[in-house]
Amino acid sequence: MKHKVSELEGALLDAAVAKAEGLPVHPGRDRYIVADTIDTRYADDFFPSRLWEHGGPIIEREMIKIEHAVDYWDAAIMSKTATFYYQTGRTPLIAAMRAYVASKFGEEVEL
Repeated sequence: MKHKVSELEGALLDAAVAKAEGLPVHPGRDRYIVADTIDTRYADDFFPSRLWEHGGPIIEREMIKIEHAVDYWDAAIMSKTATFYYQTGRTPLIAAMRAYVASKFGEEVEL
């Protein structure tokens, strides 16, 4: 099913980030399961849009710019083709992870 990146939150956003990271994502019951390709066990504790220890390294590695606006956060990332992707969110992690996913898949992602 296709989802608008600008509307992703929670488990859907985390699954989209996992997909952008190259991890296999499988629909589970009421959530998405991310397969850990390192040792082929399931790592359903990947929360990059909710935990700084998961999302922070992505923000740093991808050099995602985050700014606070009046009622929301802005995030911007430049892709390898020099295209800028902008997203917003109610938290800096949500905005940054949306921008990251958009830079990989465009405005919609298949999950």
